[in-house]
Amino acid sequence: MSSSGMPVPSSILLLHGLGGSGLGSVRLLEERLQAGGWSGAVFLRPTLQAVHQPAPGKPMERVFVQAWDEMNAFLGSRVPHLTVGFSFGGLLAAYAPSPLRLSICAPWAELPADAIQKAVSRPGWRVLQGDLDTVVPPGPNLEVLPEAIPLTLDPKGSHDFDAWMDRIADWVHASWDAFQIS
Repeated sequence: MSSSGMPVPSSILLLHGLGGSGLGSVRLLEERLQAGGWSGAVFLRPTLQAVHQPAPGKPMERVFVQAWDEMNAFLGSRVPHLTVGFSFGGLLAAYAPSPLRLSICAPWAELPADAIQKAVSRPGWRVLQGDLDTVVPPGPNLEVLPEAIPLTLDPKGSHDFDAWMDRIADWVHASWDAFQIS
């Protein structure tokens, strides 16, 4: 049980963004989530090579497909209870097999509308966006999302995830608790 009295997810997949790794911001998020009462969860933080070191000039849709294949190979038959992704990892998170999928500052404008509709077709997807993000600006990246997606806009959030990691961890905890109630 967490400090809120809700069950804790037993397994959590954390996905990094372009140029990142399983040792960067996702590790810091793991530490914050554990400190918030999720110390018994199994955290999975793969470094997806397609995202960690994308080939120069490779179209983003090809990077996505390669990263998707890597993520699924890493998971094998495992289905984490929760997936959280930062930026490009947030795109992947929307399609992960988890019942609850959380995407943070993801570049939705890079995806075609039918791909977004596919993510929307499964319940359990939520989005967090930093209002001060200049790498993935909220305007063009949020306007392509359907209104049905639960969206939280952090007024001081940026693409420097480490700077507001406490608020991100609080949002992840609150999203999990809300998911448990629904």
